[in-house]
Amino acid sequence: MQAGTDPNNPALACGEEPEGFRLARIRDLQDLEGGVYWPRLQPHFLNPHFKLLRYKIQEGTGSDRTPRVFSVRGASGVGELDVAYIADRLAASLTVTESGIPDYCLTAVSRGALEFGGGARTVLGIDRSVGLVYRGEPGTTLSATGSHERLSLWIPAKSLNQRLAALLGGPVPKDLAFEPVFDWGAMPAQSLRRLMKLMVEELGAPTPFSGSELASRSFTDLMLYTLLRAVPHNHSDHLARTGSSAIPGTIRRAEAYIHAHLEEPIALHEVAEAAGCSVRSLQLGFRRFRETTPLASIRLARLVAVRDALRSGDIAGTVTDLALRFGFTNPGRFAHDYKAVFGETPREALRRDSGHRRPGR
Repeated sequence: MQAGTDPNNPALACGEEPEGFRLARIRDLQDLEGGVYWPRLQPHFLNPHFKLLRYKIQEGTGSDRTPRVFSVRGASGVGELDVAYIADRLAASLTVTESGIPDYCLTAVSRGALEFGGGARTVLGIDRSVGLVYRGEPGTTLSATGSHERLSLWIPAKSLNQRLAALLGGPVPKDLAFEPVFDWGAMPAQSLRRLMKLMVEELGAPTPFSGSELASRSFTDLMLYTLLRAVPHNHSDHLARTGSSAIPGTIRRAEAYIHAHLEEPIALHEVAEAAGCSVRSLQLGFRRFRETTPLASIRLARLVAVRDALRSGDIAGTVTDLALRFGFTNPGRFAHDYKAVFGETPREALRRDSGHRRPGR
């Protein structure tokens, strides 16, 4: 399906199947709507939560409901990132079902248009000139026109949070929430667009990234850091403030000490000693460069550690036992603080994340 290149296309040549992808050409509606094609995309998209993506051919597409090949699904990957190629002859919808998907999805349309439904709003008119990035929350929907084509990059939430924490120089208290729609023509997004094009070119090479794991990992870093800088999100203002002045070594040493001793009692004088300054200087430094106090920073770091343990399944015993492990001796106060920071109780987080990890989903 070769075609000429389109200068407005952010990632693919319009109408051109990408090289280096495992392709599933679908001729049967049940194959698409029942997800029968998923095994044909391996070794990509192996995480069971991707099975919660449900596709359906929309009603009102005319009498020709089953052309010989009416849909193509492709899969590839770069390191920890899964890359999907979708080409549909008929109008089709995608819905994120059940408990949802923790990953984020960066989408570039090369033909046709999309309607995105997520959260409290619906965004219309996503086409070649408009990018989309969203998280796989339950009930999220994408509705595509007929003769539609797009590329989607699925990014683990943990991977983005790690890069954001590195940029901020500390733990990320609230999950990333991107502004879902952005202009590919905007200056920050143009770098992201070029990286997506380069990714597609590399995946089509006989040996992507010259077979170097280091090169692949470096490209992943560049892609995610660029995304965090290019697309507005709920941490963008903090990120801009952080980048406006250098963080002193004393603050970085203090934070390193805190993260290395999260499961131990931490005294302020010990943090100050590790940082190489007085307690007073430590307090002033955190107030100026982190807009918080050392004690609040320790508490937040411990809450984030609890959240990460719940997500990874690193929990032995009850939620109360986990809280005690990280120094929270008052269960009621702990649950209150956890919900104030993350918007849900620890038990709610445990139930949700256990659903994501449940085998066979």
